Amino acid sequence: MILVIGYGSLMSRFGIDKKESTRDIDVFKPFIVRFKGFRGFNTIKDHYMDIGKNFNPVGEQVDNNGAIDESGNSFECLAYYIKDEDLYRIKRREDYPAGLIDRINDSLSNYNKKSNQDLNMATFLWNFYPYQEEKANNHSKILRYRKNLGSYIDYNVIDKPCYIPHPVKVKCQKNKFGLISIRTDIGAKKDFNNDIRLMTISEVIHSKRPPRDSYFLECILGGVHGINVRDLLSGLNLNDQEEYCIIKNLEEKIHEEWNKTQDWIFHKDDLFVNLERSGILKYFPNLFS
Repeated sequence: MILVIGYGSLMSRFGIDKKESTRDIDVFKPFIVRFKGFRGFNTIKDHYMDIGKNFNPVGEQVDNNGAIDESGNSFECLAYYIKDEDLYRIKRREDYPAGLIDRINDSLSNYNKKSNQDLNMATFLWNFYPYQEEKANNHSKILRYRKNLGSYIDYNVIDKPCYIPHPVKVKCQKNKFGLISIRTDIGAKKDFNNDIRLMTISEVIHSKRPPRDSYFLECILGGVHGINVRDLLSGLNLNDQEEYCIIKNLEEKIHEEWNKTQDWIFHKDDLFVNLERSGILKYFPNLFS
């Protein structure tokens, strides 16, 4: 089993099922995880969720009754386990470079044989992350991870402008290692020095490249499970017709998401408690009136 971290459209069952590649994929033992950093929408090519350069890949498990971090320096995600073979479905969805997962799997198999271990992919990839370099900033560490991995598997992953799997550590009762998809530019231009300003949903809607249909809903429906999505909702203006059209089916989709995930025991049995924690009720106080 592999732990996958969704911080965009992979935060909801609706978002998981929206793409044919991951439709009806089995999801096991989901929970909330919080990371230091920030996320937003990027517009280099198509709209997608991106992470700023200050992302710290060491996060912590959060209970859906837990306090919200109001500092603005963190974001919450949906973490869940999938079968090893289903990682190829994630690969197709995230459009990882051709052959990358096969190369990593081959290297992992050889490593386990030589070291007489049974590491999973996430734990194996963490070996290439320079977590020992305390003084280096997180962006430099992530670039170093790509370079280390690329050298080991003889594959130039650092220069490919696409998502690739990155390892994260999740602190809980027993530390766990998982995979999160991060674009090569990670919120930065190709020179890796200047930030591309991540956009709010309001800015995206009024940009020259509006979001693909339903993408925003796919992300914020994570709030049905108690995930804090205030950072994604901030700046939304319900008096704006274009913005209103993006969320006009929100109530219907909330009920669909809730009904399809009754086996997700972690989110308890009180939808309104989850929506309150997520921030959805703050931004949509008349949602169920």
